[in-house]
Order: sequence, then structure tokens, then C-alpha cells
Amino acid sequence: MKRLLLRPLAWLGALALLPACWAVAGALAETAPGVFLHAGGGAPGFLLAPGGWALLGGALAYLAWHRLRPPEFLYTFAHEFTHLAFGLLMGKRVSRFEVARGSGQVALSGTNPLITLAPYFFPLPAALALAAGALLGLVVQAPWTGWLTAFVVGLALAFHVAMTWRVLRSSQPDIARGGRLFSWTVIALAGGVFVGGAALAAAGGVAALAAFAGRLAGGLAGAYLWSGRELVIGLGFIAEWLGAAR
Repeated sequence: MKRLLLRPLAWLGALALLPACWAVAGALAETAPGVFLHAGGGAPGFLLAPGGWALLGGALAYLAWHRLRPPEFLYTFAHEFTHLAFGLLMGKRVSRFEVARGSGQVALSGTNPLITLAPYFFPLPAALALAAGALLGLVVQAPWTGWLTAFVVGLALAFHVAMTWRVLRSSQPDIARGGRLFSWTVIALAGGVFVGGAALAAAGGVAALAAFAGRLAGGLAGAYLWSGRELVIGLGFIAEWLGAAR
């Protein structure tokens, strides 16, 4: 009974997040050319910038690895550890953490949609690679540190995306728990922010991330203003139709 009552709320939540998904996609599309493409004559050209080449090289290196043998145990560990990390961040207690080839389990004192879906939208290896690259850049101030960071982040992001897509093609209790529509909407929204943000930060640094954040803030405001206006218009039409029907 409780599940039947929560399902309509999950559908409404998914619909409420759709404008945010559009805003994230728009902010990424506006920011990416200036970060990944080589600037020629003050405007982005058609060739990748050095950070873009490094990121692409890392992604291709992982795809070759994935083609030979997908690293299932590594993904399972990262998946369960992400559940664990988000649980701890939200004040939950951990009673069990188990990882085996192809399966794993984390027992927490409680959960919520963010903890449940975190491994699908948050690229933990890429976040760790970015943090390590930032520390390396502070110690060794040389251009190659940025290119190395971009390469490793590209590898980690490709690992996250490829393995996440692989497991999502099978039945996942995490997805069924919140409903497919709600779960996929949250993954698309948060994944765009974290995966896209990590790629921009690796290739373009803090400035690229700041530009993305600024465009995203404006895009969110615009998307929800437009959605609200269209909703009011739609409700007005429905009210007129109901009045005429009487």
C-alpha cells in the first residue's frame, strides 16, 4: 500500500526535475566548446585543446581495457564504496560492507534516494583523480601535471559511464526501489552535473567549472520560469474547458 502511494509522488518528482535536466544539458553544451576545443583567433576552433586530447586519450585507453575484459570487481568495489560514502555523509551508521566479484552489499542504518542512486551518477574514481591531480599540481607546478590529471580523469569517467551503462541494462533493485522514471531522471540530472563537471574541471580547471556553474544557475532559473509560465497557461486552458463543459 505504501509503495502504491509513493509511486505517484515519484512520478511528480521526476516531472519536476525535467526542467533541471534541460538546464544541465544546455549549460554543458554552452561551456564545453570553449573548454575542449582549441581557441583560434579568439574563438573555439575544430581541434581539441591539450586538456581535451588528454581526456580523450584516457577515455580511449579505458575503452580498450573494457573491450578486453570489463573490470567487474573494481566497479563493484567503487559502486558499494559510493553507497558507503554517501551514507556516511548523510549521518548513517554502517554495520556491514562486503564486496565480491560481481556482487556486494552495504548495510546502513537508513537510506534515501541519493544514497541509493549515488553510484550511478557520482563518478567516485574521477573525483579522487581530480583531488589527487590538484594536490600534484600544487607540489609540481608543471603543465604535464594537468595533462596527466585529464588523462586519468578521462579514463575514470569512461570506466564509470561504460560500467554504469552495463549494469543498468540488467535488473537493478536500486532502480526499482524508486521507480524507473524517477531513478533515471535523477541519474540523468546528477550525472550530467557530476560527470560533465568532472570532465570540464579536468580539461579546463576551476575556470571551466565556474563557467559551467554560472550558466547552470541561469539555465535553471530560465527553465523553471518557462515551465511555470507554461503550467499556468495550461491550467488556465483546463479551467476554461471545465467551465465550458458545465
